[in-house]
Amino acid sequence: MKKRMERLLLGVVFCGMLVITGCGSDGSEAENISPEQAAEYVQTAQEMLEEADSFTADFRAETQMKDSEATITEGVVTMVKEPLFMLVDTDLHFEDMSQEYDLYLEETEDAVNQYMNYDGQWTEMTRTEADALTGVQIYNALYNLETILTVAENWTATEFGKEMKLTGIIPEAKFYDVEEYTRWFQLAGMSGLSEVYYAGIGDVPVTVLLDSKTGAPLSYEVDLAKPLEIMTNNVLKELSGSELKNGVEVKCYTISSELTQLGDVEAGEIPAEAKSDAINYEKEISLLESEE
Repeated sequence: MKKRMERLLLGVVFCGMLVITGCGSDGSEAENISPEQAAEYVQTAQEMLEEADSFTADFRAETQMKDSEATITEGVVTMVKEPLFMLVDTDLHFEDMSQEYDLYLEETEDAVNQYMNYDGQWTEMTRTEADALTGVQIYNALYNLETILTVAENWTATEFGKEMKLTGIIPEAKFYDVEEYTRWFQLAGMSGLSEVYYAGIGDVPVTVLLDSKTGAPLSYEVDLAKPLEIMTNNVLKELSGSELKNGVEVKCYTISSELTQLGDVEAGEIPAEAKSDAINYEKEISLLESEE
């Protein structure tokens, strides 16, 4: 992962990539912001994200295909880096249905315990830290924001009172590596695909909000509708072995996270019922194998 991020960092220069406009919260013209000043905001936000030991955030994902209702996933995320603790508490909404999902990560001496509550049933797994974090990377607002600020280009900055809105793009050539790190396609079932399926996705639009006074990162949103549509049709084209007559049309696929606290977050407690009632499939399999 470090090698991947080093590759993403190469050649990133913020000065000269920013187009700046300004307006106050009441619509009046604000003081002009130079590209150099805007670049300093970006650098400040990156440093704050890198130094943060923890965070809480509100997560939202919206997916909608042509001629179908939208699927919305909303959640609250808590993460402490060391020792690792993470809570992902989400609700999935589709038409009149709703599904709750809770996931906890807790670091032990040599591994990470993962507890999941899905449809009222707790399960338990022991994982490496790398595998555990990969599974929840889409919810990791801290690292995903840092990635966006590192690799995005062609920033346009607009100041709205207390907030500075940055809009830019993640170049198509960089997006495969970015997705491998952020796992934004996870909820669409498309994470982990070969790079060949990313052909033709185009540049990916991103939006970041910063505090205009301190440069503190506030939120991000990434628009993935076009990349998801093209990737899905690339897969279908290969499966059919011919040109598609009627491909999939994606109306909406957005991922966003809003930081509600950056740093000084305390780890929570794993529910007692999770540890007492969870099914551990690894142990169940081991018992079955020992009885044979």
